[in-house]
Amino acid sequence: MYSFYPSYRPQTSYYHPSPYYHQPSPYARALAQQQEQRARAQELERQRAARSVYFPDGYEEPDSDDENYYLTPRQSALLRARRLQEAAEQRNRDAARLMHEREMKEQQQACAAEKQSTPPPQTRAPTPPDSPSASPAPQAVPVPSREVLDAAATKIQTQYRIHHALRSLSTLAAKFATLKASFVPPPTIDFQAGDGTVTTIPIPAPTTNSMPTAPGTSTAKLAYTPANAPLHAYAEHLSRLLVALDAVESRGARAVRARRRGLARAVEGEAERVEALWRGVWAAHQQQEQHRADEAEVCAMVVDAPEQGAEPLPELSGPESDLSDVEPELPTPPASPAAAPKIALAPDAENVEDVVAKLAENDLDVARAKVAEDEKISGEEFVIV
Repeated sequence: MYSFYPSYRPQTSYYHPSPYYHQPSPYARALAQQQEQRARAQELERQRAARSVYFPDGYEEPDSDDENYYLTPRQSALLRARRLQEAAEQRNRDAARLMHEREMKEQQQACAAEKQSTPPPQTRAPTPPDSPSASPAPQAVPVPSREVLDAAATKIQTQYRIHHALRSLSTLAAKFATLKASFVPPPTIDFQAGDGTVTTIPIPAPTTNSMPTAPGTSTAKLAYTPANAPLHAYAEHLSRLLVALDAVESRGARAVRARRRGLARAVEGEAERVEALWRGVWAAHQQQEQHRADEAEVCAMVVDAPEQGAEPLPELSGPESDLSDVEPELPTPPASPAAAPKIALAPDAENVEDVVAKLAENDLDVARAKVAEDEKISGEEFVIV
């Protein structure tokens, strides 16, 4: 029976082990894989070492004739270089894998040694909780009322507004100081009279420096000309500063009111000083014109005085009519200046010299006709021989 089927083997057992019940554990499977990888790496290392003895630059498989038949020498060289580069990259990958496996093994060994050397953790005895009397109980924070919050907000807002007002006053004070320092009076001022005529008057040096107050009142006004532009611009800036000071609210703070009042007085004083400047220039011009008119009037009165005060002489007959040899006898000068005859003099020396010259040039008949008069009236006598 069995001779016809030589390859037949009788079945000794009908039991087939199930792979579900005989599956190896994960640890055994990982260990087997690690051993297999280690064996493969050792085999690769052994083969590489064997090749390096005979081929230091690497092993290069011989090119088949069919592959290089249709390639040029340059293409063949490029192909060999690429194969060498691939071989070098493969060696680098193998070396990196071996190093990684070695590091993993060292880490596993270090972890195992650390687990063996680490003592078991000590259990701490439970600490009893603190008694309620040891720590003070937290106190409840009182919540402020709505009135208190409103009062605090009002106070904070008031203080902020006062601070803002003081800062605004400081800015205006700095602006006023800058304007005052940069103001330069013009060299000439144009005045417009009531009839519309414009008069240009130069500012004298003392007036420019001291700026005195103008005496009296003046009917002239500042003309709106380019020469008066600095004065009008300065007055406009001062007016705007006063308006800005009026806009600053004190909020009942004494410091704000005192500072605003002082700054307003300073600005008003500067405006009055500038106004007194041009009014003083006009007043000085009017005084000069009046002085010149008075001088002209005095000169006219002095020149016309001898002609108006001369008396007609009586006609002489006989031997007295020949007055060619008659010499007038001049009066002796008085002992004191107070007794000297008073003559209306001009205000300056030049006018006095003119008057004396004109008196000397009077007609000789006036001197001959001058007779003895009352000493109370003229104080001088002319004797005709």
